[in-house]
Amino acid sequence: IGDFLLTCPAIGRLKEQGSVDVLGQPNRIALALLGGVADAVHDYERTEWHSVFSTPTDRLVQFLQHFDRAVVWMRDEGQILHQLQKCGIRDVRMFPGLPPQGWNKHASQYYLETLGMKSASPFALDVDPVVPGYDVLIAPGSGGIHKNWPLDEYLNLAIRFQQEGRSVTWILGPAEEKIQLPAEVRVLPAMSLCELASVLASARLYVGNDSGISHLAAATGCPAVVLFGPTDPVVWRPLGRKVVCVKGVPWPCVDEVLDNVKQVEQN
Repeated sequence: IGDFLLTCPAIGRLKEQGSVDVLGQPNRIALALLGGVADAVHDYERTEWHSVFSTPTDRLVQFLQHFDRAVVWMRDEGQILHQLQKCGIRDVRMFPGLPPQGWNKHASQYYLETLGMKSASPFALDVDPVVPGYDVLIAPGSGGIHKNWPLDEYLNLAIRFQQEGRSVTWILGPAEEKIQLPAEVRVLPAMSLCELASVLASARLYVGNDSGISHLAAATGCPAVVLFGPTDPVVWRPLGRKVVCVKGVPWPCVDEVLDNVKQVEQN
């Protein structure tokens, strides 16, 4: 989720040059349509994209032959490039899916620079917030366990919020299947990322890790405190008007997080 959202500023710049279709996992790429950086989105499974790694199926060929150019951020040793050209796309641009080791600028800048572009506005979502809104949303997971602030610290943070009379709701997704929370806590029901964007837009505060959901929160304009341990916020910080990143060695403490909560809520 996060890596895709970081490509959206570059996709938005491509849209300035002409119509853009996005192919990928449908729950994620729907955000590009919602954010106005894509004209259409396509489910990679329904188009049989997997066949590009061997012999493209008739369905994939029929889908691809309508396009003049393809930009693919994915590891490739020449197979994908060759097959896309065979499908009739004359201009195929292949780039690794992640910035190279040692990259010291923001990750979104990597995707722009692969296309020869220098800058773009951060990806933003103008969505209607749900009513009634939420007070504090906590997302304790991410795509990598090493990026997760210790769960006990999140539980202690939630207790501190509750002592201040605040209501805490937890966000758990597929990446958080192994996170065990106390039975009495309130957890958001399962929903699409577009629906979650509206929930985030309604919240007074979001707290989470270096994760895709943190990037989504930032894109909605939700006041957000994002916690970093082993990863570098210079490269991976969420971009938004109301985002504060807290870096610790190895992690920030609860009091540091609460100090930054005050900062982001006062701005």
